[in-house]
Amino acid sequence: MTLVKKRRIAASIIVEPVASKAHARQTCQDAMESLEHQPRPLASLVSGADAVALIATLPQNNSEYAAAAAQAGANAIMVGIDKTDTSLPGLFGSFDLMEEAIDSILSTTSVPVGISIGDSRPLIEENWERIVSKPFSFVNMFAHHMPPFVLEDDRVEKLVSIGSGYMLEQVKSLSEIDGVTALEAAIVPPQGRNHIFSALDLATLGVLASLSAKPLLMRTQKKMGAKDVRSVIRSGIRGISVDAASLEPGIEAYREAIENYVKDIHTKTPDPAPTAH
Repeated sequence: MTLVKKRRIAASIIVEPVASKAHARQTCQDAMESLEHQPRPLASLVSGADAVALIATLPQNNSEYAAAAAQAGANAIMVGIDKTDTSLPGLFGSFDLMEEAIDSILSTTSVPVGISIGDSRPLIEENWERIVSKPFSFVNMFAHHMPPFVLEDDRVEKLVSIGSGYMLEQVKSLSEIDGVTALEAAIVPPQGRNHIFSALDLATLGVLASLSAKPLLMRTQKKMGAKDVRSVIRSGIRGISVDAASLEPGIEAYREAIENYVKDIHTKTPDPAPTAH
């Protein structure tokens, strides 16, 4: 991770068959109605005094991965559409293509479900209305891809991603917008993926966390050990979003990775031994 100029941040289909489409849609409608009377789940997860949430991004939109993440202890999960990351071909599809699989996840998953929208095609209002009609707890997009009509829609919370090259002034301004619930730091460029987590990465997260008026989450784009996770928590972030692209393939490997992140988050760093006089 390298610094870009003086005031810039460090640079950085598999569709599950559904037995009954009508049943899944009815279940989704029931879930949407119940969510109208519940508190905002994303804000609840990241706004507590000692809150450190874990959000698991699914590598494929299917209920098996969703169940594995929930069972492993994830506080929330994210399905995905319109992605362009070649390491996650299961998320390339449009909302039309993924709708039945997503409905199945929404109707069976026990934790809040968000949707991460990629940049393979522009998001138009007609498609947004279809997405927001589902019982998603929050929507995730990069700020430079998010249309203002999404930001201003108070029917769903927004987890806004900030990428490499964003100016610090832009990050501060984004964090002060009423429509933003939390920010996600996803500032590692493709060539830096799966490198070791460095002191510069930690320092950059500390700067962003102190600058942001809203809770900051970190996307796991580098190799991280337990001590790295605890260092990140001490830097002021309020959550970790596990990037499925940085994990080994397969459901069991995915489940184990989520379990390890949950354990690392909740394992307190021991106090240093007292100095002898």
